[in-house]
Amino acid sequence: MDCFAICENGYCGVLGRHCYGESCGFHKTKKEQEESLENVKARLRNLPEYQQEAVADKYYGGGRKWGCPAEKAEETM
Repeated sequence: MDCFAICENGYCGVLGRHCYGESCGFHKTKKEQEESLENVKARLRNLPEYQQEAVADKYYGGGRKWGCPAEKAEETM
């Protein structure tokens, strides 16, 4: 099974129960999950500053795990 959430014991790390395989609504390959997370980070970086602050405070303890646009630009250089 090539799912990002599958554990060594065959259980799903998302659902906490036996894996349903490709019929599962959470099934994604590791590459698909990485791409999905990068898309989320890009959307968060594109929010206005005040909304980024609100999301960081509410869900991430004040930290911006998605970085800022300036940091992303420096990585590509």
